[in-house]
Amino acid sequence: MNKPLSEDPQFRQLLAMAKAPVTRRTALAGVSATAAALALAACAPGGAKKTLTPAKDLSATEKVVVWDNWAYYMDGESDGTFPTLHAFEKKTGIKYTYNVNVDDNNTYFARVKNQLASGQDIGADTVCLTDWIVSRFITSGYLQPLQYDLLPNVTANENDAFKTTFGSFDPGRKYSLSWKGIIAGIGYHKKRYKELTGKDAPTSFDDVFENEALKGHVEVLSEMRDTLGVIMMAKGVDITSFTKTDFENAIDFFKEKVADGWIRGIKGNAYVDDFKSGDAVAGIVWAGDIVGANAELGSDELGLVLLDSGSTFACDNYIIPMGSPHAANAHALIDYYYDPAVAAELALAGVNYVTPVNGAKEIVAAKNPALASNTLMFPTADDFATKLHAFRPLTPAEDNDFSKLWSDAANGVV
Repeated sequence: MNKPLSEDPQFRQLLAMAKAPVTRRTALAGVSATAAALALAACAPGGAKKTLTPAKDLSATEKVVVWDNWAYYMDGESDGTFPTLHAFEKKTGIKYTYNVNVDDNNTYFARVKNQLASGQDIGADTVCLTDWIVSRFITSGYLQPLQYDLLPNVTANENDAFKTTFGSFDPGRKYSLSWKGIIAGIGYHKKRYKELTGKDAPTSFDDVFENEALKGHVEVLSEMRDTLGVIMMAKGVDITSFTKTDFENAIDFFKEKVADGWIRGIKGNAYVDDFKSGDAVAGIVWAGDIVGANAELGSDELGLVLLDSGSTFACDNYIIPMGSPHAANAHALIDYYYDPAVAAELALAGVNYVTPVNGAKEIVAAKNPALASNTLMFPTADDFATKLHAFRPLTPAEDNDFSKLWSDAANGVV
């Protein structure tokens, strides 16, 4: 039986540690079913891999690096102090520019697609984007291959799960490295869930999607891979190797639940407010949002469950575009954040996402044992092996076809 993680003292400790009421995923403000058209428009950037050449590396003479990232992903972001980045600059002599420039994978791509396609500088030496769009960039030949001789910390400390299981879209991690991991599971409003169902917490997918008491009170994510990934796994499908029929069956299930009024909304950021108010009682959510929402509420009114049938796991990943003029400096930055002490400092500072760096947990444990025991930040080996699964990479044709099916199914659901 699944254990409601929010009942754990470790979960409550994480809430107490949270310093910002908004999380990386809540930066996706305004993303709803209407964004499906944008996602579809930004699908497979091209068929055959383009032949581009890495830009001349000026790192030896220009000691600078520009990093584009999502909001709420860095220590000291709220006041602009960036302690770990400041330490990087002092250690290496490389001056950093840290830009919170990514609000959504598709909108970021839309801004830089012309430069990417021509191998020109996009204005960032490295950027962190999510698995599926990184896969598109690799297929399109937009990225510089990594130089592992410049990445000793990565070689020594990368968690094998991020290298293999959660790096299948980039075999051998030739073009990308994980920045942080993101979990999607079943979220619920504790008081309202108890009132409607008589149970303290959901323990299965069916507790949310087959209990008549929740009809009209369920919301799901606008991210296709998370919502349909959780649905497919609940139906016994391995999302690392699903077929077109498996995907279509999940779409049919989703459409049925929309048609009968079960699902009240498919949303990005907006679902958080619905859960906080109790208008949405249960559904498929991002773990980081639950932490942030509870921190904002000053309580732990919302809960999260990792399903035995499976929860999705994705990463935001460092990449170095072909046009980056400071690739060696970007490598130095990436390698710095694979130092366990630095990764631990981020976790202790309230960056509440899963680290890919071995050794960070042990350092955190020495300073905050409860935080190190929290499986939302430090999943166990069993969690990685049995509960957290990555949506398999799609071919360009599948990406286009599946995104259209999802867009059609989600159309009009707000």
